[in-house]
Amino acid sequence: MRTLQPLGTETGIEHSWDVTVAPATAPAPSDRPVDEHNADDPGHAPGVQQHTTDTPGSHRGQSVEGRTSVAGPAPPGLGDALLGRVAGFFDSGLRSAQFLWCEEGRWAWCRLELRSASQAVVALDVRPLTGPPSGLTAREIDIISLVALGLSNREISSRLGTSIRTVTTQVERLLKKLGQDSRSGLSALAVDRDLIRLPIPGGVEHRSGIRVLDIERHSATTTKVATPAPRRVRPAPRDTVRIGTIAVGGAFAADGLETAQGAQLAVRDINALRGEYGRAVEHVVVHIDPLDEDSVREGIAHLAEADVDAITSSYASAISPGVFAFAADFGRTFLHTNTWTRSVDAVRDDPHRYGHVFQTCPSETAYQSALLAFLRSHPASGKSTPRLAVVELDGFGCAITDETFGSRVRDVGWTITSAQRVGLRVDRVDELIQGALADRPDVVVVSHLNVETAAELQNAITRHSPDQLTYHIYTPSVPGFARRIEHAGEVIWSTVTGRPDDPLGRRFTDAYARAFGTPPGRSQASAAYDQVRMLHSAFSVTGSFRPDAVDGYLRESAYRGVNGTYLFASPGQAVSGYPYDTGDQSLSQPTLTYRLSGRGQEILPVG
Repeated sequence: MRTLQPLGTETGIEHSWDVTVAPATAPAPSDRPVDEHNADDPGHAPGVQQHTTDTPGSHRGQSVEGRTSVAGPAPPGLGDALLGRVAGFFDSGLRSAQFLWCEEGRWAWCRLELRSASQAVVALDVRPLTGPPSGLTAREIDIISLVALGLSNREISSRLGTSIRTVTTQVERLLKKLGQDSRSGLSALAVDRDLIRLPIPGGVEHRSGIRVLDIERHSATTTKVATPAPRRVRPAPRDTVRIGTIAVGGAFAADGLETAQGAQLAVRDINALRGEYGRAVEHVVVHIDPLDEDSVREGIAHLAEADVDAITSSYASAISPGVFAFAADFGRTFLHTNTWTRSVDAVRDDPHRYGHVFQTCPSETAYQSALLAFLRSHPASGKSTPRLAVVELDGFGCAITDETFGSRVRDVGWTITSAQRVGLRVDRVDELIQGALADRPDVVVVSHLNVETAAELQNAITRHSPDQLTYHIYTPSVPGFARRIEHAGEVIWSTVTGRPDDPLGRRFTDAYARAFGTPPGRSQASAAYDQVRMLHSAFSVTGSFRPDAVDGYLRESAYRGVNGTYLFASPGQAVSGYPYDTGDQSLSQPTLTYRLSGRGQEILPVG
């Protein structure tokens, strides 16, 4: 959100509260989250949500005829009318808004930002003015606000209790004073400069299309209670961007190392240019086992305590519900490569809660599409009903045999001989693979997220059928896979986010190898590198630490990284894949298919 504009004579004092909004019938909470974020000052960064209990100086909201009031003496500039607008703002579904406020002849800039949807907390900042802004009179502010509402001169005169002629003269004077040629220009200027004031004379009955007026409309009908608590100011300002990275551990540690090192390389590259290209980056890496609840709690608590401004991650939020819930409620920009469509659906269906969450890769539906494209081009497609066997991890975004898979396989002329779902560990690998090979499939598909298990499955296939062609989903992107398998034949595999063999990919590969003494894998290292670079670009261009400003930049901009182009234009805020999600190669990430053999890896021209 934009900073409070210096259009009026400001007092130089800003008051900040965290306001908890709750139904009037519910008991007001004794604890409320407090964010130590000090507005949009580039010398301050967002703080950690903490909890403070009521003190003798705090205020409790109470419902009065559907409106909000404050028991006891209110803080400066904060009364029942303004708190009613905070409740209306929460009901409106907006994430941020800014407006003029005038009550009993006192003027102020007011800024609202949704701090936490799940905890119903709204950040309120009030900056008093000595009078109306922009050299306008109070009556001129009223008229420009009503013009923006779409009212005619006759309707304005009725609301203000003055003659139509007087209103006509005042509108003409405003047009001349503000350099506008029409009422529509005047209305646009009022919106652009935040000159619409609340309370608006006569109120707002219908949806207007202007967010501030919708706040007014909702505040007239809300039955919620708004309870303010003064927000503490960060004692130690900083000008660096603090980015947290979640690296998966436990059974997924090989990928976690790729994630951590890719992000670290990005931080190193950014800080080497800090004098010329924006703020420096502080990096906080936490290694968590997403299958261990204690490990998850400790990791996310460390990120909160470190007061990170944004978070990058791989697929931890697909494995641990606690990570995804934290991403939603922490209120900071969260980038992930969790490919589950259910995560995209959550963002699309509840942007109020998940608006900070961005998926920096296509979803797992592209895995299925890439496999089908490979089957179409396979030599066996020319014979009568080629056969396909599938061994896949149950859950974690790895299962490709959904309700549509069988019909899609038949559409390309193949048949499924067996489909077996397994856990993270497989005890009887040989027995399982013998069952998969019983009908002599032309291709065996292995979709498993754990490198060791995927390699065990591959080696069992090689033992029982040395010439068997195997098609893996994602896991060969991790360097440890190639070291663990026996190269008796070739392995085909695909990934929805992978490093191409282009100049950017080769440059990243060389830099990573120099930094860590080993080449990177094909997926997570470069994805993590892109995430950090993309976030730093958003913080630098917006000049803001506010999550909604960074989120807005990510939604409205395209970023070209090592793994492709990142564009979050869809309601689910996920990257599209080429060619299966979109035909526009310039604004998407290529879904790549590789051949892994004793000669190394190469990209196949499939689809």
